[in-house]
Amino acid sequence: MARATPVRDIRVALVHLGCARNLIDSENILGRLGAEGYALTGAVEDADVALLNTCSFIGEARAESEEAIEELLVRKRAGQLRGVVVAGCLPQKFRAEVEGRFPEVDAFLGLSDYSNVARVVEEVLRGRKVRDETGGRAPQGQGEFMRLLQTPRSYAYLRPSHGCDHECAFCIIPQIRGKQASKPLDVVVQEANGLTKQGVREIVLVAEDTTGYGTDFGAGAPRLPELVEALATRTEGLKWLRVMYAYPNAFPWRLTEVMNEQRAVVAPYLDIPVQHGASAMLKRMKRGGTRESVGRILQRLRAEVPGITLRTTVLVGHPGEGEAEFAELLEFLTEHRFERLGAFAFSPEATAPSGAQEDRCSSEEAQERVAQVMELQASIHFENQRAMVGRELVALVDGSEGEWAIGRTQGDAPEVDPVLRIADPQGTWSTGSMPRVRITAADGYDLVAESVR
Repeated sequence: MARATPVRDIRVALVHLGCARNLIDSENILGRLGAEGYALTGAVEDADVALLNTCSFIGEARAESEEAIEELLVRKRAGQLRGVVVAGCLPQKFRAEVEGRFPEVDAFLGLSDYSNVARVVEEVLRGRKVRDETGGRAPQGQGEFMRLLQTPRSYAYLRPSHGCDHECAFCIIPQIRGKQASKPLDVVVQEANGLTKQGVREIVLVAEDTTGYGTDFGAGAPRLPELVEALATRTEGLKWLRVMYAYPNAFPWRLTEVMNEQRAVVAPYLDIPVQHGASAMLKRMKRGGTRESVGRILQRLRAEVPGITLRTTVLVGHPGEGEAEFAELLEFLTEHRFERLGAFAFSPEATAPSGAQEDRCSSEEAQERVAQVMELQASIHFENQRAMVGRELVALVDGSEGEWAIGRTQGDAPEVDPVLRIADPQGTWSTGSMPRVRITAADGYDLVAESVR
């Protein structure tokens, strides 16, 4: 059957929600649609079809996704959209619920490689509801080579594996993403080279559990240290490599050797979410380890990788966290003084082990605890930032704002960490430039610098 309208005249807008791993899914979707000839637009008001890539990690994310669905359906009812497609984590985990709540949605797609997403859009344009189409093959273990990058060319995310084998009491990610499934090392290296050929300077490794890479391959198979080493030595044009989402227990310690040996490329930076600093809470969260064992890991990282920047996340308000346990968390953070930190309030997920446990503080008190954590971290952060003044280093420029180039140091991951504002009245430093700069001031959360000629 011939299409009523040529594909090139059909405009599709993708609305992205969620984390960096979800962004890779969005880039896969856009790449597939673009390869099939669809016109892509960043503005829903200009689109014929809107595709929403959802997040459902916690209740707030699910509510945001559902609100976005309703906003798109309002446009459809007004005749401003011909179709609405909902993809990603929300329909993957809560398919029956969202289908029942939003029957006007034209298609629901769970997690996949999205190789069939163009055909799904075509079916929607023909006025058909798509309810039994996954959008493609299961994503586990596959390379991702058709992405249309949505980051500035200074950096891109790379996913070495899918899924997670941990059973944290508060988390439903394994229920959404499945068990650990690593990509073959050579495939990841091939993906990395594809990114740098597009001009990408920094690759940021992201996975549900990056340090779990290769554990599903069995004994003797490459693990994260071997992967990082291969990426650092076999990716042409790669300037920086950064590791995010490192699970603290069963840490592959050869990674510190690789970070030192490949320091010219591998950033002395590690995102290592500890979630809490009280032994009793780590047990309730099913995280494994104790305050003492996690502390020893952090101390060893600082000893083995001089000058390392450590980022972490903590979860407050989890069942079992009383005033004593929260005070212990604050003591832990004061002791270990993370350079970068994010804090989140517990969200009770019905299908998570701790979701129905009621021995927890109110949501208002949990938010107050988040504020206390961030107040403590602010003092640590500002002290660290002031200590940076006067230092000379190489920065990576992500963009510009007026007479400033906006960049980052090796100690700052994109999107979640501080930025570096470089005086650039002549517009010298374009995206992807790597000027040598001198830090001149700590301006609140961020840093200010001038280029060193």
